[in-house]
Amino acid sequence: MNFALAYDLLLANTLFSKRESHLVTFHSGQYSSQIDFILARREDRHACLDCKVIPGECVVPQHKLVVADFRFRVRAHRDKRAKIARTKWWKLRGETAQTFKERMLGEGPWEEGVDVDDTWLKMATCVRKVASEAFGVSRGGKQEAKDIWWWNDEVQRAIKEECFKCLHLDKSAANIKGYKLAKRVAKRAVSVAKVKTYDDLYQRLGTKEE
Repeated sequence: MNFALAYDLLLANTLFSKRESHLVTFHSGQYSSQIDFILARREDRHACLDCKVIPGECVVPQHKLVVADFRFRVRAHRDKRAKIARTKWWKLRGETAQTFKERMLGEGPWEEGVDVDDTWLKMATCVRKVASEAFGVSRGGKQEAKDIWWWNDEVQRAIKEECFKCLHLDKSAANIKGYKLAKRVAKRAVSVAKVKTYDDLYQRLGTKEE
C-alpha cells in the first residue's frame, strides 16, 4: 500500500466486485488472504477491463493465479520522412473520368462469383490498378493539396469576402462583426457547393451504365 501511494498507482484487484473465490490469492488450511496484487498507473484506470483470481490455477503451492485484462490504444508513429505514394484521385473529372469509366467497364471483373470476399478483392484490385494508370501516382513526398474538386465561382467570391486582412490591420468592432458575417457566408457557400457536387456525383453513379 505504501508503495502504491508513493508512486500514485492503483490496485487493479480492488476495481471490481468479485466473489471471495476470485479475490483470495493465498490459501493454507483454514487461512486465506489476498496478498497478491496487480499495480497499474492511475491514468490506465479505464484501460483495465477485468481483474480476478483463477481458482483452479496455482503459481506455486498455496498461491493462486491472479490475472488482469487491459485494453490499450497503441498509436503507430509513422516516420515523417517516409514517402508514401498516393493515387491522384483528384483528377477524377472531365475526360479523365470518362476514360476511367470506360476502362473499368471493359477490364473490371463484373461477373458474379460464389465467394463475396474474393469478388470484392478482385474488384478493389482492378480499381486501384486502373486508377493508378489513368490518374498517375504521386512521388510520395510532400502532401498533395486538399480535396477541392467541389470548388466553384460562388465559393471563390465568398472566400474573398472574408475580410481577414482588414481585421488583421484594424481589430475594431465593425471589422470583427464584418469578418464573422463574411465567415458565416463563406462556410454556407462551401456547404452548399459540397452538397450540390455530391448530389450530381450520386446521380451519375445511380445507374449500372455509370
